[in-house]
Amino acid sequence: MRHEEIGALRQGERSAHEARWRNVQHSRTRDTPFNTLRLCTASGFELEQVASAITSADSVALVAALAACFGTLILRGLRWRTLITTIDIDISRRAAVEILALSFWVNVILPAKIGDVYRAWLLKKNGGSSFGRAVGTVIVERAVDLITVALLGALSAYVAFGGNLSPAVTALTIVALTLAFVGAAVLLLGRGPAARLVARLPLPAAAAEPIARAFDALKAGSRKGTLIAVTPYTVIIWGLQAARLGCVAVALGLFQVDPAPGFLGISAVVFTALVSAVLSTIPFTPAGIGIVEAGSVGILISIFAMPPEAAIALTLLDRVIDIGSLMVGGGILFAVSPYPRGAGSLR
Repeated sequence: MRHEEIGALRQGERSAHEARWRNVQHSRTRDTPFNTLRLCTASGFELEQVASAITSADSVALVAALAACFGTLILRGLRWRTLITTIDIDISRRAAVEILALSFWVNVILPAKIGDVYRAWLLKKNGGSSFGRAVGTVIVERAVDLITVALLGALSAYVAFGGNLSPAVTALTIVALTLAFVGAAVLLLGRGPAARLVARLPLPAAAAEPIARAFDALKAGSRKGTLIAVTPYTVIIWGLQAARLGCVAVALGLFQVDPAPGFLGISAVVFTALVSAVLSTIPFTPAGIGIVEAGSVGILISIFAMPPEAAIALTLLDRVIDIGSLMVGGGILFAVSPYPRGAGSLR
């Protein structure tokens, strides 16, 4: 008798879950990812299933995801070194990677991308010639990332849905292309028009000189030869970003080459990873914490028909590997590195 009662209870739970999921699926045709997330939160989800999925994840795939995360940092440092050489600063690969890693650690503990400014400050404090020029290299780096993420995101959306884009995906694609235009405008305007305009402003000398040097670095970093040199780094960096999410999806059993509804394929992984990266640039919280999780879960549910529990598990585990590894590793690096104290060597 007890066995029959348990079976009836489980059947009732499944029916309630299916009813809730039909509501979510119905919302996909008219709601944004954030609205879909709100619906799922209001109707509830099984926290035990989220915990069970995370604790049973494949450890080998998670190690691969962590390796992709660290590989991204190394390549970012090497790319930044390429940009720094355009402003005549001789810096070793180790120094460039270490300073960049410290700046990313600051970005995950403080809002407003303070880490980007901290990176320029570390470069100057440890022997760099100009804070303004260092800022200029960071601006070039961010503009290149913005263009790459936006274009790859738009392309992956088209591939993932075979050109049949829902209103939500169409809106995200338009936003992506707009961001690509903004990034290109930053590089083009920084080469002359914007610098000349700022030079005419009645700025005090203490502000005018660093700004002028930043524009000098922006012009040098946006030359055709420099952009060609950093393009391979950029493509591999964002490929590893997507690979990290893909490995986490594999670890949870949510990846399929030819995905059924509720699973992710290659193009869907790329699309989701890049949208999450764009959300992380919103400066209200460190590394977009809270914003990225809400947006990513909403996208996985509303666009890729993933059950709420699976979407939450995937997003949380991916963010723990990405942000958690930076918090821990960056904190250790900050404690032992000579660069925060101005005692490091750039060579």
